[in-house]
Amino acid sequence: MNPRHVLSWKSWYYKVVLPGLRRLGPEACDAALTAFGRAVAAASPARRREIAGAVHRANSILDARWDEPAACRAVASNLARFSARDYPLDGVPDAEVLSRFEVEGESHLDAALSRGRGVILVGSHLGAHVSAQHWLYRRGVPLRLLVQRPRHVSRDLHRRFDLDDPHPQSTFFLRRKMTPADAVGRLLRARSALRDGLAVYLSGDILWPGPNCRGGRLLGVDRTFLAVWADLAAQARSPVVFLFATHRPGGRYALTIDPPRTIEPGAEDEAVAAYFRRLEAEIAANPADAIAYLLWPCFGPPAPSIAAACPRIGRKVSVAIGR
Repeated sequence: MNPRHVLSWKSWYYKVVLPGLRRLGPEACDAALTAFGRAVAAASPARRREIAGAVHRANSILDARWDEPAACRAVASNLARFSARDYPLDGVPDAEVLSRFEVEGESHLDAALSRGRGVILVGSHLGAHVSAQHWLYRRGVPLRLLVQRPRHVSRDLHRRFDLDDPHPQSTFFLRRKMTPADAVGRLLRARSALRDGLAVYLSGDILWPGPNCRGGRLLGVDRTFLAVWADLAAQARSPVVFLFATHRPGGRYALTIDPPRTIEPGAEDEAVAAYFRRLEAEIAANPADAIAYLLWPCFGPPAPSIAAACPRIGRKVSVAIGR
């Protein structure tokens, strides 16, 4: 361990705690993460107040009719689960990983891929979004991620990111301060991958203040989000599939795959609005998995400067083990 990081909770959590918990098996690991999240919330009155305020605000906006004390307990229970990302699946055989997922709409993905135009997968930061990539990879979906290379993910994902396959993943990763030439290059690679029948994954809820964004309304606030997925779909004529992943007890996951949709040129704004309606429906149905939307500053009430309040892609954001 790098001496500079000895005192960093992230180094201990990701390099020591999570690998140790994974060896306990899925049920014991999940129980420990759940208990850990509750303990973190119980030890911090400020965190409990933050959770209660965020749950109350979202409940009112969504008219979700949550039992707010129960929702607060569920959010606390998921704090460590959310920060664990995909580490509980590291080194687990493919068949076992696939068996941990309860999938709804698997045939929708098959139908979209069968069209021969590739597929644009639009994910989010809901719940088990990183673990969902394991299901896609291990099921054999020809996947490329058009996102910034994630930090604090399993060795298994890092190995996949570094493979020198046709359309190598390393040439798809985004950066905040890309040159215009690099940005165009990424989109050309994505379009080429779609033409070859691959699935290109993007996150639909990335706040973005500059070009290539479109307006979206999330939890009662109008903001601008990176929306190249909608423009790419309209230009490439590739089907779009929304997918959402959440945690289930015992180290299991639920993955919902929506029916494919086609975006006609000129209908990009409506497609973005439809995505956020779906995302809000998932948040309303799964408040415990809405950690990012409840506790990240960028998704909270408008701040004097959204850019100052919002974590950049890749910025370290503590959502589990204290701040």
